[in-house]
Amino acid sequence: MTVSVIITNYNYGRFVGQAIDSALGQTAGEIDVVVIDDGSTDNSWDEICRYGDRIVARRIPNSGQGGASNLGLSLARGEFVLFLDSDDLLDPECAATCLQLAAPDVAKVQFAMRRIDADGRSLGGAIPYLMHEGDVRPIIQAFGHYAGPPSSGNFYRRSAIERYFPVAPHAWRRAFDTVPFLLAPFNGRVVNAPQPLGAYRLHRSNATPGVLGNVGRSLADTLRVEVSRRDAALAVLEQRDGVRVGGDFLPLPWSLRTRALSWKLDRAKHPYPEDTPLRILRLQARTMREWPGYRLVERATSLVWILAATLLPRALVARLAPVNTAGAVRTFLRRLSGRTT
Repeated sequence: MTVSVIITNYNYGRFVGQAIDSALGQTAGEIDVVVIDDGSTDNSWDEICRYGDRIVARRIPNSGQGGASNLGLSLARGEFVLFLDSDDLLDPECAATCLQLAAPDVAKVQFAMRRIDADGRSLGGAIPYLMHEGDVRPIIQAFGHYAGPPSSGNFYRRSAIERYFPVAPHAWRRAFDTVPFLLAPFNGRVVNAPQPLGAYRLHRSNATPGVLGNVGRSLADTLRVEVSRRDAALAVLEQRDGVRVGGDFLPLPWSLRTRALSWKLDRAKHPYPEDTPLRILRLQARTMREWPGYRLVERATSLVWILAATLLPRALVARLAPVNTAGAVRTFLRRLSGRTT
């Protein structure tokens, strides 16, 4: 079976060659590598052109992740598709392992990713902390989401996602991966790989404390974007499949940690004016109780974290904020609960 690795790139000339190398280095049989340069102004296109006919490459005017991914999928030949961020890496056995797990009723295989810095050095640990598998639709019905990896950690059966494309480029300039991530489970099971199969690069120079990823957004913006992209993706599901998922969703566990930081550190921009420490704590207690996969010690520790973030002096909370995403709490929780991954 052919596996297509689709790489969309914007001004990541220092990383894109490594991403392409990791895609071409797969041990699985037939690998189709498609690279779309989204109007970069650095040396990205020169780096991409070095690969000649080993890859399919196109350069387009800047249209955002959605527009570049639309073109990438239209050029891809594979029965399975992986959208690899141009700053991330795949392990050589990634595609082969995922193909072994992709039974006919599986819409997506997902895998954790090791954390590395800009130079490829290990930062320790892997993300995400927790991944849901099986029929995750009941979790989506309750939360509007489920636990899984960043974009590069998702190996899709093409038939499970293709009808949701093309996405509207203007609506999905960023975070387009929410569409396949959230909608693939409505077309089959989700399966977890037993070990990390790639590397997620963290290289922001202007990181907002408490925000994971490489886009320097504020805490408030992170909260707004998460809700808006969830709602937009579910609107695509209703439009294309006639399946409506809506209602009063429970907040996500990590969103409530960010919400506590936003309330404490940037209350003027906080998007939930009704919040109080007690309200956030009650929401977190309910979320941790109903979000599958957390053990008692993990629930208790999460509640203590929320208490600290809302009740400690602001200066101390500012020092606590990086722990929201730095991995220290997750490592501590793993040790307490006996998790090995």
